[in-house]
Amino acid sequence: MKRNSAKSKLREKGFLLGPFVEVGGPEIVEILGLAGFDFAIIDREHAAFSGETGGNMIRASAASDIAPMVRVRENAAGLILEALDAGAVGLHIPQIATRDDAQRAVRAAKFPPDGERGFNPFVRAAAYGSEPAAEFRQQANDDTLLVLHIEAQESLDQLDDILAVPGIDVAFLGPYDMSQTLGVPGQVTHPLVQETMQAIVKAAQPRGVAVGCFASTLEQAELWLRAGVSYLAYSVDSLMLREAGLGIRERIDGLRRRLH
Repeated sequence: MKRNSAKSKLREKGFLLGPFVEVGGPEIVEILGLAGFDFAIIDREHAAFSGETGGNMIRASAASDIAPMVRVRENAAGLILEALDAGAVGLHIPQIATRDDAQRAVRAAKFPPDGERGFNPFVRAAAYGSEPAAEFRQQANDDTLLVLHIEAQESLDQLDDILAVPGIDVAFLGPYDMSQTLGVPGQVTHPLVQETMQAIVKAAQPRGVAVGCFASTLEQAELWLRAGVSYLAYSVDSLMLREAGLGIRERIDGLRRRLH
Protein backbone atom coordinates (compact mmCIF):
# COMPACT_ATOMS: atom_id res chain seq x y z
CA MET A 1 0.00 0.00 0.00
CA LYS A 2 1.34 3.43 -0.92
CA ARG A 3 2.55 5.51 2.01
CA ASN A 4 2.80 9.24 1.39
CA SER A 5 5.87 9.47 3.57
CA ALA A 6 6.63 12.76 5.26
CA LYS A 7 9.99 11.46 6.45
CA SER A 8 11.26 10.59 2.98
CA LYS A 9 9.93 13.91 1.66
CA LEU A 10 11.86 15.74 4.37
CA ARG A 11 15.05 13.85 3.50
CA GLU A 12 14.63 14.56 -0.21
CA LYS A 13 13.44 18.17 -0.11
CA GLY A 14 14.96 19.45 3.14
CA PHE A 15 11.79 21.40 3.83
CA LEU A 16 8.14 20.52 4.38
CA LEU A 17 5.03 22.71 4.45
CA GLY A 18 1.51 21.93 5.57
CA PRO A 19 -1.40 23.19 7.68
CA PHE A 20 -3.26 21.94 10.71
CA VAL A 21 -6.66 20.47 9.86
CA GLU A 22 -9.52 21.25 12.26
CA VAL A 23 -12.51 20.74 9.93
CA GLY A 24 -13.69 17.15 10.00
CA GLY A 25 -13.91 16.30 6.33
CA PRO A 26 -11.78 13.95 4.20
CA GLU A 27 -12.25 16.31 1.26
CA ILE A 28 -10.25 18.96 3.11
CA VAL A 29 -7.18 16.70 3.26
CA GLU A 30 -7.59 15.76 -0.40
CA ILE A 31 -7.88 19.42 -1.49
CA LEU A 32 -4.80 20.41 0.52
CA GLY A 33 -2.85 17.74 -1.31
CA LEU A 34 -4.10 19.01 -4.65
CA ALA A 35 -2.93 22.48 -3.60
CA GLY A 36 0.60 21.11 -3.27
CA PHE A 37 1.09 20.92 0.49
CA ASP A 38 3.49 18.25 1.72
CA PHE A 39 1.52 17.20 4.79
CA ALA A 40 -1.72 17.77 6.67
CA ILE A 41 -1.77 17.65 10.47
CA ILE A 42 -5.06 16.01 11.45
CA ASP A 43 -5.61 17.59 14.85
CA ARG A 44 -7.01 15.11 17.34
CA GLU A 45 -5.85 17.21 20.29
CA HIS A 46 -8.05 20.26 19.77
CA ALA A 47 -10.57 19.16 17.12
CA ALA A 48 -13.39 16.75 17.97
CA PHE A 49 -12.77 14.09 15.30
CA SER A 50 -14.29 10.69 15.87
CA GLY A 51 -12.18 7.63 15.14
CA GLU A 52 -14.13 7.00 11.94
CA THR A 53 -13.77 10.59 10.70
CA GLY A 54 -10.08 10.66 11.49
CA GLY A 55 -9.56 7.36 9.70
CA ASN A 56 -11.34 8.63 6.60
CA MET A 57 -9.21 11.78 6.62
CA ILE A 58 -6.05 9.66 6.73
CA ARG A 59 -7.40 7.50 3.90
CA ALA A 60 -8.17 10.61 1.80
CA SER A 61 -4.50 11.55 1.77
CA ALA A 62 -3.80 8.76 -0.72
CA ALA A 63 -5.92 10.52 -3.34
CA SER A 64 -3.64 13.54 -3.62
CA ASP A 65 -0.19 12.48 -2.41
CA ILE A 66 -0.22 14.39 0.86
CA ALA A 67 1.34 12.91 3.98
CA PRO A 68 -1.19 12.34 6.80
CA MET A 69 0.21 13.45 10.14
CA VAL A 70 -1.87 13.15 13.32
CA ARG A 71 -1.58 15.30 16.43
CA VAL A 72 -2.63 13.08 19.31
CA ARG A 73 -4.33 14.42 22.42
CA GLU A 74 -1.54 13.33 24.74
CA ASN A 75 1.61 11.26 24.92
CA ALA A 76 -0.28 8.01 25.47
CA ALA A 77 0.59 4.66 23.90
CA GLY A 78 -3.04 3.82 23.07
CA LEU A 79 -3.64 7.05 21.16
CA ILE A 80 -0.34 6.74 19.32
CA LEU A 81 -1.09 3.15 18.33
CA GLU A 82 -4.58 4.04 17.11
CA ALA A 83 -3.26 6.78 14.81
CA LEU A 84 -0.45 4.68 13.38
CA ASP A 85 -2.59 1.58 12.82
CA ALA A 86 -5.07 3.77 10.92
CA GLY A 87 -2.30 4.74 8.52
CA ALA A 88 -0.80 7.97 9.83
CA VAL A 89 2.76 8.33 8.54
CA GLY A 90 3.76 10.65 11.34
CA LEU A 91 2.74 11.99 14.71
CA HIS A 92 2.70 15.29 16.53
CA ILE A 93 3.02 14.53 20.23
CA PRO A 94 2.31 17.43 22.61
CA GLN A 95 3.82 18.46 25.94
CA ILE A 96 7.22 16.78 25.77
CA ALA A 97 8.90 18.17 28.86
CA THR A 98 11.57 15.61 29.78
CA ARG A 99 13.84 12.95 28.34
CA ASP A 100 11.48 10.35 29.79
CA ASP A 101 8.55 11.91 27.91
CA ALA A 102 10.52 11.70 24.66
CA GLN A 103 11.57 8.10 25.29
CA ARG A 104 7.98 7.13 26.08
CA ALA A 105 6.80 8.64 22.78
CA VAL A 106 9.46 6.78 20.78
CA ARG A 107 8.72 3.48 22.53
CA ALA A 108 5.01 3.80 21.73
CA ALA A 109 5.64 4.64 18.07
CA LYS A 110 8.29 2.02 17.22
CA PHE A 111 8.13 -1.75 16.97
CA PRO A 112 10.72 -3.84 18.86
CA PRO A 113 13.65 -3.69 19.11
CA ASP A 114 13.39 0.10 18.80
CA GLY A 115 10.24 0.39 20.90
CA GLU A 116 7.17 -1.36 22.27
CA ARG A 117 4.45 -0.66 19.69
CA GLY A 118 1.80 -3.36 19.63
CA PHE A 119 1.72 -5.38 16.43
CA ASN A 120 -1.34 -6.29 14.40
CA PRO A 121 -0.60 -7.28 10.79
CA PHE A 122 -4.24 -6.89 9.71
CA VAL A 123 -4.75 -3.14 10.26
CA ARG A 124 -4.92 -0.54 7.48
CA ALA A 125 -1.31 0.55 8.02
CA ALA A 126 -0.22 -2.99 7.15
CA ALA A 127 -2.50 -3.13 4.10
CA TYR A 128 -4.88 -5.42 5.98
CA GLY A 129 -2.44 -8.30 6.07
CA SER A 130 -1.30 -8.13 2.46
CA GLU A 131 2.19 -6.85 3.30
CA PRO A 132 4.86 -9.21 4.68
CA ALA A 133 4.90 -8.65 8.44
CA ALA A 134 8.66 -8.20 8.75
CA GLU A 135 8.72 -5.73 5.85
CA PHE A 136 5.88 -3.68 7.32
CA ARG A 137 7.48 -3.52 10.76
CA GLN A 138 10.83 -2.38 9.37
CA GLN A 139 9.27 0.19 7.05
CA ALA A 140 7.15 1.59 9.86
CA ASN A 141 10.16 1.93 12.17
CA ASP A 142 12.24 3.57 9.45
CA ASP A 143 9.55 5.78 7.97
CA THR A 144 7.35 7.13 10.76
CA LEU A 145 8.06 10.83 11.34
CA LEU A 146 8.03 11.76 15.03
CA VAL A 147 7.39 15.42 15.79
CA LEU A 148 7.73 16.25 19.48
CA HIS A 149 6.33 19.52 20.83
CA ILE A 150 8.70 21.59 22.96
CA GLU A 151 6.34 23.94 24.78
CA ALA A 152 7.18 24.42 28.46
CA GLN A 153 10.04 25.90 30.45
CA GLU A 154 10.92 22.40 31.64
CA SER A 155 11.30 21.40 27.97
CA LEU A 156 13.82 24.16 27.43
CA ASP A 157 15.71 23.31 30.60
CA GLN A 158 16.07 19.69 29.44
CA LEU A 159 16.34 20.38 25.72
CA ASP A 160 19.72 18.70 25.17
CA ASP A 161 18.58 15.55 26.97
CA ILE A 162 15.36 15.43 24.93
CA LEU A 163 17.15 15.91 21.61
CA ALA A 164 19.60 13.13 22.47
CA VAL A 165 16.83 10.50 22.45
CA PRO A 166 17.17 8.28 19.33
CA GLY A 167 14.12 8.27 17.06
CA ILE A 168 13.15 11.94 17.27
CA ASP A 169 12.86 13.56 13.83
CA VAL A 170 11.47 17.05 14.50
CA ALA A 171 11.52 19.31 17.55
CA PHE A 172 8.43 21.49 17.19
CA LEU A 173 7.94 24.88 18.83
CA GLY A 174 4.39 26.07 19.34
CA PRO A 175 4.96 29.84 19.49
CA TYR A 176 1.68 30.57 21.28
CA ASP A 177 2.41 28.09 24.05
CA MET A 178 6.00 29.22 24.17
CA SER A 179 5.05 32.89 24.39
CA GLN A 180 2.97 32.05 27.43
CA THR A 181 5.82 30.06 28.97
CA LEU A 182 8.20 32.97 28.42
CA GLY A 183 5.83 35.50 30.03
CA VAL A 184 4.79 37.29 26.84
CA PRO A 185 1.47 35.55 26.11
CA GLY A 186 0.24 35.96 22.56
CA GLN A 187 3.33 37.87 21.43
CA VAL A 188 4.57 35.13 19.15
CA THR A 189 7.16 37.31 17.40
CA HIS A 190 8.55 38.74 20.63
CA PRO A 191 12.37 38.74 20.75
CA LEU A 192 12.28 36.19 23.58
CA VAL A 193 10.34 33.76 21.38
CA GLN A 194 12.67 34.38 18.44
CA GLU A 195 15.76 33.83 20.60
CA THR A 196 14.27 30.60 21.90
CA MET A 197 13.63 29.39 18.37
CA GLN A 198 17.20 30.16 17.35
CA ALA A 199 18.52 28.34 20.43
CA ILE A 200 16.46 25.24 19.58
CA VAL A 201 17.73 25.24 15.98
CA LYS A 202 21.32 25.59 17.21
CA ALA A 203 20.87 22.71 19.66
CA ALA A 204 19.04 20.43 17.21
CA GLN A 205 21.32 20.68 14.18
CA PRO A 206 24.27 18.68 15.62
CA ARG A 207 21.80 15.93 16.60
CA GLY A 208 20.39 15.66 13.09
CA VAL A 209 16.97 16.74 14.35
CA ALA A 210 14.91 19.11 12.20
CA VAL A 211 13.08 22.02 13.81
CA GLY A 212 9.44 22.79 13.17
CA CYS A 213 7.16 25.67 14.04
CA PHE A 214 3.65 27.02 13.53
CA ALA A 215 3.01 30.28 11.67
CA SER A 216 -0.33 31.95 11.03
CA THR A 217 0.97 34.79 8.84
CA LEU A 218 3.58 35.19 6.11
CA GLU A 219 5.48 37.58 8.38
CA GLN A 220 5.74 34.91 11.05
CA ALA A 221 6.73 32.32 8.46
CA GLU A 222 9.58 34.53 7.27
CA LEU A 223 10.89 34.89 10.83
CA TRP A 224 10.93 31.15 11.42
CA LEU A 225 12.42 30.34 8.03
CA ARG A 226 15.21 32.83 8.71
CA ALA A 227 15.79 31.10 12.05
CA GLY A 228 16.32 27.77 10.28
CA VAL A 229 12.96 26.02 10.53
CA SER A 230 12.61 23.21 7.98
CA TYR A 231 9.19 21.85 8.97
CA LEU A 232 6.63 24.65 8.76
CA ALA A 233 3.06 24.16 9.89
CA TYR A 234 1.39 27.11 8.21
CA SER A 235 -2.06 28.19 9.37
CA VAL A 236 -5.22 26.14 9.91
CA ASP A 237 -7.70 24.95 7.29
CA SER A 238 -10.60 26.93 8.79
CA LEU A 239 -8.55 30.14 8.93
CA MET A 240 -7.31 29.64 5.37
CA LEU A 241 -10.88 29.18 4.14
CA ARG A 242 -12.05 32.29 5.98
CA GLU A 243 -9.16 34.39 4.63
CA ALA A 244 -9.74 33.15 1.09
CA GLY A 245 -13.45 33.95 1.36
CA LEU A 246 -12.81 37.42 2.74
CA GLY A 247 -10.30 38.12 -0.04
CA ILE A 248 -12.73 37.07 -2.76
CA ARG A 249 -15.55 39.09 -1.21
CA GLU A 250 -13.35 42.19 -1.00
CA ARG A 251 -12.22 41.83 -4.63
CA ILE A 252 -15.77 41.37 -5.92
CA ASP A 253 -17.01 44.35 -3.89
CA GLY A 254 -14.14 46.44 -5.26
CA LEU A 255 -14.99 45.34 -8.80
CA ARG A 256 -18.65 46.31 -8.33
CA ARG A 257 -17.68 49.74 -7.01
CA ARG A 258 -15.47 50.36 -10.05
CA LEU A 259 -18.23 49.26 -12.43
CA HIS A 260 -20.91 51.38 -10.79
